[in-house]
Amino acid sequence: MIINNNIQSIAGIYSNHSSNNKIAKAGREEEKRDEIHISQTGQNVREMLQKMNEMDDVRHDRVAELENLIASGNYHVSSRELAESMLKCRF
Repeated sequence: MIINNNIQSIAGIYSNHSSNNKIAKAGREEEKRDEIHISQTGQNVREMLQKMNEMDDVRHDRVAELENLIASGNYHVSSRELAESMLKCRF
């Protein structure tokens, strides 16, 4: 499976599977049904996504460091490096 920046969709698949499985059990206990088995890699991805969702989005220590550098006038960015970074993100 190829994953291209679509982590939220993948997380949704894993969470929907568990809720759909409970509904199927309650509704039709005696019917044979299809089963899926999530690989160890898939389980690891699910655990990693859960940990990422629990993490804070902002690195407060880095923000404070940059604020201090800007306030003191010691924050300098190379125009060339900035342009290269912008082009990498765009193209």
